[in-house]
Amino acid sequence: MTAHGHDTLRPIPNLNAGARGPDRRTLDGIFRHPLSHNLSWREVVNLMTAIGTIDERRNGEFVLAIGDHSVAMKKPHHKDLEGADVMELRRFLTLAGWSPDATVAPPGDAGLPPAGFVVVIDHAGAAVHRITGPAGEGGEAALPPIHHQIDRRQHDADRDETYPADRRFFEAVAAAVGSEGNIVLIGHGTGQSNEAAHLTAYLHEHQKPVFERIVGGLVADLPRLTTRELLELGRAALDVHRS
Repeated sequence: MTAHGHDTLRPIPNLNAGARGPDRRTLDGIFRHPLSHNLSWREVVNLMTAIGTIDERRNGEFVLAIGDHSVAMKKPHHKDLEGADVMELRRFLTLAGWSPDATVAPPGDAGLPPAGFVVVIDHAGAAVHRITGPAGEGGEAALPPIHHQIDRRQHDADRDETYPADRRFFEAVAAAVGSEGNIVLIGHGTGQSNEAAHLTAYLHEHQKPVFERIVGGLVADLPRLTTRELLELGRAALDVHRS
């Protein structure tokens, strides 16, 4: 799945609140936590027909569009979507104003390219914050949290974190940060306990364009710091590389 079109935050209404019937159920499934693994392609097509457009291209891709936001998606081989596809749908719908949280940027941020992303990550999940301005100027939005669903016994035996649940988790994070903007990772602990290091290694091998956008890797005591304090750390690292 590949995002296209304008990918910047702007003032948008909370469209999600007005959804009813099948559209309500599909939206709830897309934004459900933990991540839904039984969202069907037919449900997505029906939703997009109701709230936007969906067009099939000659290469087999389907372009989903709402206003000036669009995303290209391959029809899944099976009935249900993969976790990474669901996460990209969340990101697309959030930018288009269909998130249940409807987090939007202040009017002064409209049209500005993203300064980047701050990703706070541990074994339980990842919090992705989209940043659209330097420290002290606001312009940030928390994207839907990404949960790491693991079988603890299997996870502990897999020192390289390569089993499917890990790959789905890392792919979901890669989908959340899109295709532009610098990235700062904030992890906890060292060595095997630092999930940011595992994500970095995975992106280096499987998602090189995303890996190359990482401009900072920080270690912090996540349980003791507030979200605001973590964002201040991340913003400071982004500002060093902000053009």
